This record gives sequence, C-alpha cells and structure tokens, in this order.
Amino acid sequence: MNLAILGMGTVGCGVVDVLSENREKITGLIGEEITISHVYVNNVDKERSVDLGGAIITDDINSLLDSDDIDTVVEVMGGMEATRDILTKFLKKGIHVVSANKDMLAKYIDELSLVAEDNGASLLYEASIAGGIPIVNAIEYGLNANRIHKVMGILNGTTNYILSKMTKDGWDYQQALEEATEKGYAEADPTNDVDGFDAQRKIVLLSRLAYERKVDIDEVPVTGIRDVQLKDIKNAKAAGFRLKLVGKSEFDGVGMSIEVAPVLLPADHQLASVEYEKNAVYVMGNAVGETMFYGPGAGGMETASAVVSDLINCMKNQNVACKGPRPDQFAQMKMSDQPCRYYIRFDSDIGGYLEEMDIDYSPVDSTDDTTVITEPVGQALLKKLKSNEAYNIKAIYQVEGN
Repeated sequence: MNLAILGMGTVGCGVVDVLSENREKITGLIGEEITISHVYVNNVDKERSVDLGGAIITDDINSLLDSDDIDTVVEVMGGMEATRDILTKFLKKGIHVVSANKDMLAKYIDELSLVAEDNGASLLYEASIAGGIPIVNAIEYGLNANRIHKVMGILNGTTNYILSKMTKDGWDYQQALEEATEKGYAEADPTNDVDGFDAQRKIVLLSRLAYERKVDIDEVPVTGIRDVQLKDIKNAKAAGFRLKLVGKSEFDGVGMSIEVAPVLLPADHQLASVEYEKNAVYVMGNAVGETMFYGPGAGGMETASAVVSDLINCMKNQNVACKGPRPDQFAQMKMSDQPCRYYIRFDSDIGGYLEEMDIDYSPVDSTDDTTVITEPVGQALLKKLKSNEAYNIKAIYQVEGN
C-alpha cells in the first residue's frame, strides 16, 4: 500500500516512526507493507529527524494529485479552505484520507464525508479529537448499541495544565501559562487553547459523531479561562470542587445543548481527577450508563498512534469504505432547560436579595467577598440575577451535577 503524507512536522515524523517501529505488527494486521511513497512539505531542503527512505519529497501538491501510485493520504499539515480543497480532490479519486486536522474538520467534515461516500473512499479522523485517546472508535463501534445522550470532556491539555497548576500549586494564571509555554504545552500564541476554541472544535466533532446530527460550529458558545481568578479556584477547592474547562453537549432526541466553559466539578467526579496535560472524555449511553476514556490528548507519537490506527483499520477494510455517521440534518440547538447549581461570587453581601428571589444557597468561605453555591436555578431566574448590575457579580460558574 502506497501512502502519501501531507506535512512532516511533529505528528508527521511521529507517523513515520510508528510505521517503522511497529512495521512487523502492522504488516501482519493488514497483510501487506505500508510504503511511504510521497511526502508533501513546504520546504524540501529542510533536514528531518526521520528516514523517509525512497519517498518522493515535493512541495508541488499537483504532482501528488496527478499520481496514480497513491492509495491513501495522511493529512497532518493543518490549514482550512486550501486543505479542504486538496482533500476533496483526493477523495474524488477514491483515495482514502486520514486527517488529524480538527480545525478544518469541525467546519467541513459533512462536506468531505459526502464526497468520500460518493466516491467509495474513507475519511477517518481519530487523531483530530483527543490525540491518543481512541474516542472515535469507542463511540462509533464500542458504544454503537446505545442512544448516547451526553458527552462531556476535558479536551485541551494546555488549559488543563494551567488550571491544575493553579489548583494544586496555588499559581496565578500568568505564571501557569508561562510554564505551560516553556514545557511546549502552549503555543507562542495560546489563543485557540485558553479562549476555548480548540475544545469547541473537538466537542463539535464528538457531538456530531455521538448524536448523528450536523453541528454548526458558529452556534457553539465558548468561554475560555483568561478571566479565571485564583481566589475562585481556592474557594471552589475548599468547598469540595475543582474548576475545569469542559466541553459538554446533551441531546434529548430532538434538541441539542452544547457549550465550552469553565465549570465546577465535584471532587469525586471522574473528570475532576484528570490533571495537567491529560485529557478525558465522559460519555453517557442509555444502555451502558456512564463511561470515561482517559489518556494523552496531544503529542507527536500519541497523535501518530491514532493516525496509524486509522490507517490499519482503513486497510483491513479496504474493499469497503469505512462508513462513519452521515447525518442529514442539523441539530436543533437550544439552551439547556435543566435547572443547575451555580458558584457565584459577589463583592457585597446580597444574601437578602437571593432570599427575595427565592434562590436557596450555601455560603462558601471567602475572605473579602460574598460567595455562594446555589441550589438548582432555572435559566429565567439566572438571567434575571445576572442582568441586575446592582448585584455586582464578580464570578459565576455552573456546578456540574445536582
């Protein structure tokens, strides 16, 4: 089987390493060797840490598109519209595509899936959601006997590392971000991570897969962690909670609520113990109940593991395109109508106001503010509380569970 790899950065090099180190096992699984025949890069003269053998290394994508020697393409180069157009052309030729490109897929996966289906090709994307965690296969195959009604997860290692350092070591946000950058968990520009956009793309892909509905990424609300203050993390910890950036969606068979935001998890919740750069996905099905999948959410070799797994599955089913969900309707988006508990910090004592609004609450120890955790509050009442500037709300976070 001849393989073309688009992109030879950290993940691309990881794919080469995994194919080389595990060649004997992979060949035994699929019954033939995988040969890297073509590599597409921006700079053909750049030295790389992997041996590409006799592969044709080129910066001319048309030479790959015109080739009749390619069976499968691995795309690990990133990009949006231009990458979408390139993959569309490969799929139209009946060439299977494995992609780790969450940004592009979150917006264009429905379009690309249709092209793949029309041309007998497979579009596989395990590596795009949670790095080394095999969550796509788990939902698509391991949990396919279930009607899934809830998916939530810690989907970004950078933000989880920052919040873990703030919680466990008492660091402030800026100090934790600087160390995350030094360790390579955060990019020089951390916007996509700390503002929640990376997690947004992943929960879009997960929700589409779990509920078999199209999801418009522009309709998914996002709140990041830039404004998280150490005092709220300490208050929450003292009250038995952990603050985590969570991507969450729920589906009742008709409507879907979906969001990315910092939330408070009870300390004994499965996701609360996920620390530092690790990721985890929590899935609830009507038959299996609660399940959780844990592991590395990023990293060159970890993500390459998922890419090569897709390659193996693709080749084992090469006479039949690997057909994932092909949703034909968009999710009916809605705000969750379930009353929820909230952590709220005010800069004055407003206990009387809460009582006047019939909001029951428990006080949280706080040195200079009034901090409470409410009993379940409906959305209308919450909106009324948030809209009154006299209440001087300084921080508010949803509390998971009742």
